[in-house]
Amino acid sequence: MSANAKDARTDRPKSRKQLKSMHKQSHKAGRFVQLVFFSTLLVYAASVIINTQAEIAEQKATIEKLEAEIVEAQQENDEYIRLLSDDDEYEYMLSAAIERGYAYPRETRYYAKSVE
Repeated sequence: MSANAKDARTDRPKSRKQLKSMHKQSHKAGRFVQLVFFSTLLVYAASVIINTQAEIAEQKATIEKLEAEIVEAQQENDEYIRLLSDDDEYEYMLSAAIERGYAYPRETRYYAKSVE
């Protein structure tokens, strides 16, 4: 017999007990790998869920802010529609022009100043 054949025989387990212990060791290693894999998967899934919940909360806050702006703009538009639909549109336009500093040609505007 050659030396290689003799070495191959010595690597084999001698009894069933040794075979079972080798099988248990490999089984334990496989279980450990599975445990590490599933633990990593669980941590990743939890981080994705937490990140997604944070993004959802941020988007909801943005939506609420935009809805408030929409309501404000709608109220402003309703006010403009009410003012422009009145019969005294000329008076409104005149007062708006005066507020912005416009005047008729050759018109002099005098404003009262309080003395303090």
